[in-house]
Amino acid sequence: MEASVSKDPTGNILKPPRDLSLDFLKGVSIILVVFFHNLQLNPDSILDNIFMMWGNVAVPAFFLVSGALFFTRPFSWKHHIQHILRFYLALTGWKTVYLVIYHLGGVPVPVSKRELLTYLLLFGDINGIATGHLWFIVAMLTVLLAAPILRICMEQDRKLTIYLMATCFFFNQLLTDANLISTSLARLLGKGAWDLSVFGEINPFSFRYSNYMFYYMLGAFLQKKKNEKTISPKTGVFMTAAGISGLVLIKYLQSGTFRWQSTHLVSGYYWISTVLAASGMFLSAAHIPFHSSRLLKGFSKIVGTSTLGIFYLHMPLIFVLTPRLFIRIAAYNGWVVNLLESLFMVAISCMIVWTGRKLPVIRYLF
Repeated sequence: MEASVSKDPTGNILKPPRDLSLDFLKGVSIILVVFFHNLQLNPDSILDNIFMMWGNVAVPAFFLVSGALFFTRPFSWKHHIQHILRFYLALTGWKTVYLVIYHLGGVPVPVSKRELLTYLLLFGDINGIATGHLWFIVAMLTVLLAAPILRICMEQDRKLTIYLMATCFFFNQLLTDANLISTSLARLLGKGAWDLSVFGEINPFSFRYSNYMFYYMLGAFLQKKKNEKTISPKTGVFMTAAGISGLVLIKYLQSGTFRWQSTHLVSGYYWISTVLAASGMFLSAAHIPFHSSRLLKGFSKIVGTSTLGIFYLHMPLIFVLTPRLFIRIAAYNGWVVNLLESLFMVAISCMIVWTGRKLPVIRYLF
């Protein structure tokens, strides 16, 4: 399990060159995450709705990238355990930062030590502090804890790996799509729908985040395909377009409208269309000519390597900027305004990340 690593003459481990396509995908995905959470949108816009459906693809894309990196880099138990601990401690540190920012913004802090410790150390919440998005960090911690077992399967038993992925896919994506089809057909025929979600009772991987274990392993397969250079650029673009179109259709079947109407897609990360769109984005990024574009290369190196810091920072920024700045341009709300605001917050976050990485102790938050 302990893979061999390359070392320089002094004995230091040599890091493999960065894959700019993965950094680019992370950069685009974090912009979509900020866009998804900002929601300065026109409820009657079809285009705004399409952007929101695209936003559902961002989180799965992060798991694809993380899996691609984990399964293709040398493994070290020491580094992996340290990575998990740093992830957890960074979460605790950022929740402390949130507590201070929101309290200064007028949110009362509970006086109970039990409540504070539950919030800081046991994945708890406090009313008025926007921490709902931090489920992603908890999901990533869950997958990281399972990752060494998944790696053993990848390296030693391909059939077992396919079985794990197929099982996770069946009880998450396939079952979610099948249930929507059943409901839609029943509505069309005027009959009662079969509730296929009951099959979830026999899911052997029924923990909350098994869906993302599938994306994590899928990232390794897509990275292999990318390195083999057997997939044309058009394939990735087609998959992305088809996946987002599928999400728009699913949203219509759920809500009866192609407009945004402030209605989120239910179970946005669980559809086959989401898998298709995220995989298409992953494969499309591999064909970007970074060597001939300083802008794309710079974006990948600056934004793509700062995504975790941006993720933690964007919700406090929304909390601070919305009543002081964004509310003043609310009359122009739409996907253009929301995108500009999102890019503005990403730029501010990048500057904070760049500064924070140079400071003792604080740099561990980034």
